Amino acid sequence: MNRILFAGLSSGSGKTAVTCACLRALQKKGISAASFKCGPDYIDPMFHQRVLGIPGENLDLFFADEKTLQRQIACYEQRCKIAVLEGVMGYYDGLGGVSDRDSTWDVACATNTPVILVVRPKGASLTIAAQVQGMLSFRKRNQLAGILLNGCSERMARLLAPMLEEQTGLPVVGFLPYVEDASFESRHLGLVTAQEVGALSEKVDRLADAFLQHVDLEQVLRIAATAD
Repeated sequence: MNRILFAGLSSGSGKTAVTCACLRALQKKGISAASFKCGPDYIDPMFHQRVLGIPGENLDLFFADEKTLQRQIACYEQRCKIAVLEGVMGYYDGLGGVSDRDSTWDVACATNTPVILVVRPKGASLTIAAQVQGMLSFRKRNQLAGILLNGCSERMARLLAPMLEEQTGLPVVGFLPYVEDASFESRHLGLVTAQEVGALSEKVDRLADAFLQHVDLEQVLRIAATAD
């Protein structure tokens, strides 16, 4: 089954907004999708469900083994054309904060899913390339297949994209600009629940329209099709 995973350098990178924007964009294009969240988080799957109208599932290597995760995804193969996975915390952050076990990276490897790294370029430029290079070299098998700039202006994206592609070897699939009145509120434990976000459907629609305008969805689909 074709699949893609949106991961971040850290919490707060906007993974949920990007994932929801992608899910709704796929809907708008008539492409059926299933959604998954790495780890035991129950809040983000609520957002996925509000977007798709079907429950999102958790992929958690602490409670299940690799084969179980693979079967969870495979169960949707006859009903959906693509699975969209959302990471948790930073890409390599796992058990206890000092291990990569049960991290987003661990799930990506267990399910052999290509990863698009969601990066906020606020306050940095060339340093982003150094961070991404570190992500690529930190583990021999990294699954990283692309970069998406989040909260980024078109002018900045035009400046950063060719540099990042040259320095990292990863394609920049596009950018998601700041969309006024379409942010998801947060608190100390993470996002508020989907039920607490006013006019959620309208916000996701605006994010999806921005996604379709500024992100190369066909390139995202091509990356998703490389999943073994």
